[in-house]
Amino acid sequence: MDISSMIMGAAIASVMWIGFVPWARLKRLRELETQAAARDAGEGPSSSS
Repeated sequence: MDISSMIMGAAIASVMWIGFVPWARLKRLRELETQAAARDAGEGPSSSS
């Protein structure tokens, strides 16, 4: 394997990483928000701002 192939592979991997990680974190954030909303709905109105 030559150097240019390794650089191309690293570039593809980094682009995939940049695309995948934010979406995975966004999915986790949505799950946490859903859990928090369900918990808050069960407690009634709160006075936090």
